Amino acid sequence: MLFQQDAMYDRFCILLDGVADINIIGEHGKKYSQATYSAGDMIGEIEIYDLIPFVSNVEAMTDVTIMSLQRDYFLTWLQLDSNFNQYFIRRILYYNYTISKREGINILYPLHHRVCAYLLHLARSGIQYPQGITIKLNKQELSQKFAVTQRSINRILFQLRESGIIDIQKNELLIRDVKGLELETKQEARSSPTRC
Repeated sequence: MLFQQDAMYDRFCILLDGVADINIIGEHGKKYSQATYSAGDMIGEIEIYDLIPFVSNVEAMTDVTIMSLQRDYFLTWLQLDSNFNQYFIRRILYYNYTISKREGINILYPLHHRVCAYLLHLARSGIQYPQGITIKLNKQELSQKFAVTQRSINRILFQLRESGIIDIQKNELLIRDVKGLELETKQEARSSPTRC
């Protein structure tokens, strides 16, 4: 654990190397994974100005190297270096755009659609075999990603398996029918009610 939710830190950080998981722990102890950070991503950029508690946890997923700068030095750097100032603004806007886009999808589409779309995304980097595409899949991480119970994830995976679209083996998933998975995603998107 690099930084803890609700704790105060008076420094700004940039992840130089490695991978970190950004997550929130809910009132009932449920972990919700918000993002995965890698080299170049900023940590503490939301909280640094008003010295407010961290909104999320930052957990190292690999060995990491972090550049850390105390708040006063960070604010001075931001004022003196227009290149860094522009970089900072662009990154803040990018984070905001990414979070807004994801939250829009979470609100507008049912869980079945989101899981199918995510499996299609993972399939792009999966290993192609004659029987289908194999991807690494951890059900617990999947439930954290979508902030739902593992039972909800298992129910969707079971439905897809019963339809012959996927097959599940320990920490791997075989996508037997990519077209079928695409169709599931489109059908779920069409059948989801518009929310105002």
